[in-house]
Amino acid sequence: MIRHQTMFTAANGPSPLIGSIMRGVNRRTSSMRYRIAPIVIAVLALLGAIACPAGAEQPTDTREPVQRTDAEKAFVLEQMRLFLATVVEVEEGLGSGDLDLVAREAAARGRKANAALVRPPTLAAKESDAWKAMIGSVRSGFDQIAEQAAARAPAAKINKTLADTMRNCVACHQAYRISAEAR
Repeated sequence: MIRHQTMFTAANGPSPLIGSIMRGVNRRTSSMRYRIAPIVIAVLALLGAIACPAGAEQPTDTREPVQRTDAEKAFVLEQMRLFLATVVEVEEGLGSGDLDLVAREAAARGRKANAALVRPPTLAAKESDAWKAMIGSVRSGFDQIAEQAAARAPAAKINKTLADTMRNCVACHQAYRISAEAR
């Protein structure tokens, strides 16, 4: 019983004997860490150099470049930002149960509201049929979302339509990249 009390005292925590043992262990562990750390860093640096040689080529962007003037690029990028802002508002409306907000925001990005959208005059001639189909599907999707919200469709159904619409955005971004038109 006395031996047990020298190792631990119930009310006061570890005895001085245990405390001195633990301090010694901590000192040895700490000094080993300082010796091992430079070795680990050197090994990781070596592996990094082997895996990524300095002259290694970066992967190339295989998306189709679509050349646009600065004004055309600014217009297209602004439309993309508006789509994203609308997605945020639609999700906000769905989350709060405000289907009027959903209908209003989605309708603002749809085909119906943008039929007379003023675009750079040279842009339409540069858009491929595939590009036009994707952007048309996005705008039609927003029209559909607006109609569903106005009809008080369940949020899950509207969210599914939004996801389908966003797949067109993803497909377009996977297929195309905007590049500066040669001057």
